[in-house]
Amino acid sequence: MVLMVSGCSGASVEDLLSPPRLDGEQTEIYAALRAFTNDSITLKYPRSGQYRSAFVIKDIDNEPTDEAIVFYEMPNVSSGTSLRMNFLDKQDGKWVSVYDLAASGSEVESILFTDFGDGAVTILVNYLVQSSSDRSTSVMTYKDGIPSELVSIRNIYTDIFDADGNGTDDLFAISTERALGITSASIYGRNRDKFTLIGATNLNSGFAEIRKVTCGTCSASGTRGIFIDYASSDGSYSTDAIVYNDRNFLLSPAVTPASIVRSSNSYTPYIDCRDPDNDGCIEIPMTVPFMQYEDSPHSEQLCETVWYTLNRNGTEINRKFGSFVGTKGDYILLFPAVWNGKVTASASISEGIIKFNRYNSISGITEDSLLKLYGAPEGGSERYENSDEYIPLGTSSSTGWSYYAQLGTGPLVPTEAELKQMFRLQ
Repeated sequence: MVLMVSGCSGASVEDLLSPPRLDGEQTEIYAALRAFTNDSITLKYPRSGQYRSAFVIKDIDNEPTDEAIVFYEMPNVSSGTSLRMNFLDKQDGKWVSVYDLAASGSEVESILFTDFGDGAVTILVNYLVQSSSDRSTSVMTYKDGIPSELVSIRNIYTDIFDADGNGTDDLFAISTERALGITSASIYGRNRDKFTLIGATNLNSGFAEIRKVTCGTCSASGTRGIFIDYASSDGSYSTDAIVYNDRNFLLSPAVTPASIVRSSNSYTPYIDCRDPDNDGCIEIPMTVPFMQYEDSPHSEQLCETVWYTLNRNGTEINRKFGSFVGTKGDYILLFPAVWNGKVTASASISEGIIKFNRYNSISGITEDSLLKLYGAPEGGSERYENSDEYIPLGTSSSTGWSYYAQLGTGPLVPTEAELKQMFRLQ
């Protein structure tokens, strides 16, 4: 608090501790809520998401006027949660509380709105659960002044995307039963005009943190997949894949923590499932030490990132291509097929240089120089820009680094046009 006061000239401690001042409409809503509660209340604010105000004003029933949702806390509640959710509407031009209910958590994490395919506004509220790392997600609709809860889900992760590819959003949730060591995924969506569970499967257990969930096409045949990237307790990373086939969501038996494992160090950044070659299919990455680094300590290994694709409805996984992911994670260099099993690399992070050479696996000798990549921070690329020796490859919008290349000689060396197809900024 001392730091806050010293950084805000003229601000008193009371000002800093006070909630934000309400505008005209919020003041009217607050007065209507106080008239309903007939008691002192504390407004609660969502911690994340698009809506951060305690007053969420939106048309949630597809009628001409807006409604208001307010989160607040009642003092001196002896049992149950003190957090509440109140719905207000305008009657004869004045805000009036029309429905009040107990929240299913101790804090509001976020509130969002979506349409699950029936044209109605669906409200999703994520709550934090007291004394737990779990969340509670309440899914509800609102009509004629009454909210109706469609489902309540205890979970550690939720997302909204079109899981089955039918053109409408679904709700994806991951839940865990810690005592049993079971983690499962559930998919909720519209089925015969009803919002219900449309798929569920257990996941491979043992992950410590979910890093990213990606949904999209996973094979040339158009099979739909959900890819769950996670960190394991040993510091490595892996992926689970859920495949949608014949109206069922099934965990792919071909993608396991042992089959798709990757690690990171100062040379190899963390990387997740994505479509690096822009062919419309999500690929799964795995890190493999370049030849001559196999026996090096993990911290010294320079790794190739190999990408895999799912086939045969998720029962088979196949190698698609190799690559090198830049040390900052801001580019991917896709390897041509002729490089498979023939190329190694070396790196100087301090100089921003990556070198690719032909490698003789029989003699263990590094041979022809194939390609050198040079990276320069913003303002540091003058030496490359003012010379015809270097091929410009572009500047990363995420890091501000610019990249340049020099081609070597020999049959494995790509042309300049091929190089620019191989190099992909992220």
